[in-house]
Amino acid sequence: MTQKVGVLTDEEEELLALLLAESGRKVTFLALFQRDDLPEACPETRRRASGYPGAVPQTSPLALTRDINMRNPFSFAAFPCWSRVFADKSKAAQRAVYADPTFRNAFRAELKGGIDWTRLTVHEAHKPELKRYEGRTVGDIATERGTDAIDTFLDLTVEDDLDIEFVLAQFNVNIDLVKENLVDPRVLIALGDGGAHVDMLCDAGYPTYLLGTWVRERQIMTLEQAVARLTAQPADLFGIKGRGRLAVGNAADLAIFDPERIDSASRGERRFDLPGGAKRMVMPSRGVEYTIVNGTTVYAEDRATGATPGEVLRS
Repeated sequence: MTQKVGVLTDEEEELLALLLAESGRKVTFLALFQRDDLPEACPETRRRASGYPGAVPQTSPLALTRDINMRNPFSFAAFPCWSRVFADKSKAAQRAVYADPTFRNAFRAELKGGIDWTRLTVHEAHKPELKRYEGRTVGDIATERGTDAIDTFLDLTVEDDLDIEFVLAQFNVNIDLVKENLVDPRVLIALGDGGAHVDMLCDAGYPTYLLGTWVRERQIMTLEQAVARLTAQPADLFGIKGRGRLAVGNAADLAIFDPERIDSASRGERRFDLPGGAKRMVMPSRGVEYTIVNGTTVYAEDRATGATPGEVLRS
């Protein structure tokens, strides 16, 4: 519903009001991510949404990080000048675009300073002479080279024959501002991405990351409150009856975990196990002992049991 991350415009607020009134249902929307360039955006969006009963913005406890593969740089697809990169995806054609000063100037004009280059990190370079840059930010490398950040970013790409890979930490980086979204009970903690961009990001570990990093370590809310935010709140929001709470007559859906170990990493891990050795991102959990669905154990001792007792739920 919203066009800009974290921002609810006047027109979008009108649309939200219309959807609530016409549907007679609750309406959830995304993405309520903290952003450094507009620090007031999330508080303002929460304020606007609070005026409409049933309006529920969604947020995540994770920083939005994504892998950037320069052969398929989906992260930049919204910039019109990058259409040239996707028009001809041969390596020669893309190399020519990346090296073209006209393309670089167009990117500068469209970007308008919208990337913090200290949050774009070289994850992996393939040429031996570029290995020394792994783990360093583009901003740091640009300072060392005495070059503009965009030139540095694209120079590195060309120098590594387009095989270099970057990691961008884009939103939800400021811990204090992210906390404001998380502790607001009117906000739904969610946004796992559902595998939609499997080669770039995986935020499926957001529940365990919330319980471990934000609750156990940072203590922003009690464990009981966090569990309710992950279970009862979404069940109520989506009208899933008989689930989301441990109660007589409800479905026996249980996640049994060790509160001293529960957690996930802050970003996904790479696996190369898709057909043809293609990459996907995963986010393993720690501390989950058992998962029980409809009274049947589906996960135990760090592996799926093979049981499939799930069923289609209807609101």
